[in-house]
Amino acid sequence: MRNKLKAVISAAAAASVLLTAASPALALDSSFEAAEQSIKFAAYCETEQEVEEAKQAGADFISLGSGLTVEQADGILLGAAAIIADADSVDEAEEIYNSLGELTSEVYYRLDTSAGKAVKWAQGKAEKPKLIGFYTGNIYFSALSCIYRFGSFEGGTAVQLQTGNQDGVVLHSSVTFMFKKANAVGMFSFINTEKSAKRTDSARSWDDLISKGYEIIETAYPADFAEYLEQNTAEREKLKQSIDTALAADLSSAYSNRINDYEKALETAESLLEDGSCATYEMADARAQLDEAVKNLSVDDGSTVKGDFKITPGRVAAALFGTALVLSWQIYFRKHWGKKKA
Repeated sequence: MRNKLKAVISAAAAASVLLTAASPALALDSSFEAAEQSIKFAAYCETEQEVEEAKQAGADFISLGSGLTVEQADGILLGAAAIIADADSVDEAEEIYNSLGELTSEVYYRLDTSAGKAVKWAQGKAEKPKLIGFYTGNIYFSALSCIYRFGSFEGGTAVQLQTGNQDGVVLHSSVTFMFKKANAVGMFSFINTEKSAKRTDSARSWDDLISKGYEIIETAYPADFAEYLEQNTAEREKLKQSIDTALAADLSSAYSNRINDYEKALETAESLLEDGSCATYEMADARAQLDEAVKNLSVDDGSTVKGDFKITPGRVAAALFGTALVLSWQIYFRKHWGKKKA
């Protein structure tokens, strides 16, 4: 009898632990500050007219086709945007560097060479030129090394990663996490279609790459990208309004299980707006989920609520499993102990 009583007590304790672990915690921060949007874009231009149009669209960088020189672009931009000077080697970068006179626009050198060679060249200058790191490929450690080397050269350096693989490693968080860790900024270009991860130069693709951690997008459609940024900013404002409404919600009469969904949705929304470069679709999804969670706070979903947790079929099954497990242990040891004692 005593053994049976011990088994029941042990099983009850196990079930209690399982249910308690599943109960939500009520801890809300009533203050929240959203970050400013930090998405930037580079416009690829082949004519002076396109440079002017990109300037009017608010491009942060101008990359040049073969029909334009840095001096021509600078004469139009007058410091309104930075100019990207492309070079296939350190020697070519040196020629461009030595040929440039006084300019009103900043110049960034994008060298299609190894990170080591590019950084060594820049460090050898009395006045260090600004660089854009560049790597095309699908090798995990090479991509990480490129980000780290350029981030170490100068904080805030843009690092452009490209791939011809639609699911290449440069699209994975296992690589893009290094941007923040190395104090670098991710850049992705849609100009070379063979190396744009089989994605088109369109709003859907821009949003996709931004969601993967890239903050600078190079496009041939500056006016369209300006519209995308307006929509992105508008969605940020909508999500911020939803967060403010959620923080002001009255939780005194809310169902405990509903509060758990509410807290998760609120945490997701806030984490997005703490990042100045989140994708439009991410914010739209988070807003819909948060609005739904707030609306459901006082809606009874039929679950049995006890204290700070609700009893659901899944939790009941977990508790029963724990009970059965403890009982099986008790029976097993009792049988074997009984045999030895006999």
